[in-house]
Amino acid sequence: MFGARLPQVFLLGLVATAVALTDTQRCARLAKTHIKNVHSLDTLYLRANESYRVPASCGSGLGDDLLAQTSVNVCVVHAIYNTSRTSATRIEVWLPDPDAWYGRILGTGGGGLAGCVDYDDIKWGSSIHFAAFGHDGGHDAPNGVALAKSDEIIIDYATRALHVATVTSKLLVRTYYGRPHDNAYYNGCSNGGRQGVRNAHDFPDDFDGILAGAPAFNFINLLAQSNIANLASHKLKDDDWALVKKEVLRQCDGLDGLHDEIVTDPDACQFLPEVLLCQGAKRADCLSPEQVEAVRTIHSPLYGQSGELLAPRLDPGAELDTGLWPLIFGPSFYEFGQQWWQYVVYNDSTWEPSPDFGYKEIADANAREAQVPVASFDPDLSAFHKRGGKLLTYHGTRDILIPSGTSLWYYQRVQRALSLPPSAMDEFYRLFLIPGMSHCYLGADASAWQIGQIGFTVWSNASDSHALFALVDWVEKGTGPETIRGSTLTTTNATTPPTRLHCKYPAKSVWQPDVQDWTCIESP
Repeated sequence: MFGARLPQVFLLGLVATAVALTDTQRCARLAKTHIKNVHSLDTLYLRANESYRVPASCGSGLGDDLLAQTSVNVCVVHAIYNTSRTSATRIEVWLPDPDAWYGRILGTGGGGLAGCVDYDDIKWGSSIHFAAFGHDGGHDAPNGVALAKSDEIIIDYATRALHVATVTSKLLVRTYYGRPHDNAYYNGCSNGGRQGVRNAHDFPDDFDGILAGAPAFNFINLLAQSNIANLASHKLKDDDWALVKKEVLRQCDGLDGLHDEIVTDPDACQFLPEVLLCQGAKRADCLSPEQVEAVRTIHSPLYGQSGELLAPRLDPGAELDTGLWPLIFGPSFYEFGQQWWQYVVYNDSTWEPSPDFGYKEIADANAREAQVPVASFDPDLSAFHKRGGKLLTYHGTRDILIPSGTSLWYYQRVQRALSLPPSAMDEFYRLFLIPGMSHCYLGADASAWQIGQIGFTVWSNASDSHALFALVDWVEKGTGPETIRGSTLTTTNATTPPTRLHCKYPAKSVWQPDVQDWTCIESP
């Protein structure tokens, strides 16, 4: 495992001359930078709206042609970092022109089991004056197949790839701009959220501020719970699911004071599926005993054989997420879960789950986890806290892939591990549960899921409506966000979209009919 110390760097051909370099020349000269363990380094200068074919087999949101386009002038750096004798990480850095750089660095993460650079967030970061970088998590593939090749690749995926990308990018920034960065930030969601929080634990000096959405904490048990829910769901047909969705809303919508098809506080909803039980033979308007038990399994926490909590339950209301519905509750087995057991746990590409998938498979996965830790559930963030780092996390309560209870559980674990009162937690760790938001973005019509967490979710550059800028203010001005106002605005909506006030945990948002708006109420 690499430590936090920067690798050696040798700068060749950068002797000052009487003639100032153009941005294009400076970018070309950067290709002569020699960094220990980097065996390939190429540069390309792109002007605004130009594109290039990425040197990889996959790209985030790029389509089949794999073309990355910039909206501002950038020096693109592509580097390959040897993390061991059997593994390497691909790093991409986009450097805005010196007069468009505000002294900040923005790191990005990945998603799922994929090893793909997040070009969308790199493009966004450079457009708002950050030197932005991404990495492939140690394997260049849209799936987890490469994880079977080497434990070193799994270590890269877990934590090391982000770290070496960070230290390499800092060196390139210092070389290109002729001075070190002022502050370093990170932005990632899902597995990218997990990578960010894991980095705060493993390499607390890498980033000054981390924005982590729906982090895939508790990775092994999280996948196991999704596997079990997937198998249970095969006992329900589409019409049966329609009954369940309607009943969840009947029991739980409106608990926040407004009927808007959003379960604001999942913990306040004690969903009882047995009210759907048929009295007698199965009919179209009710569920059989076997189906009711399947729904109860899907909506229950996962416990171990000794009664210990392994994973929180699916949030009531998450069944309404139609976008990612097939991934968890479709006819095929859960893709991420199957690949993890195939390529990491058993290293057997032919492995398929049995209908009684459960404790044995979980035990096998945790035994493998002991060899190559990925779960990222260690609550000891004391080093990150001590050095003054800021961790801002958000999680949608309609997340069908990662229940929001996972983020809540981790927050509470950190608070207990560090023995901190709420006021002290606020100094470095703030959690926002976003009612109605799906996984990372999108969600119910009234969910106001756009909070500036990624480029296309920005509806206002004000820090009280922009998660990344709120983090910047927290780091640079010492003012942490108490609320974030989200919006449902898109390019086709009205110019005055509905908005919603999202509250810092443990406060909850409650509808105030007298003012026709949301307010934050502290929990008792």
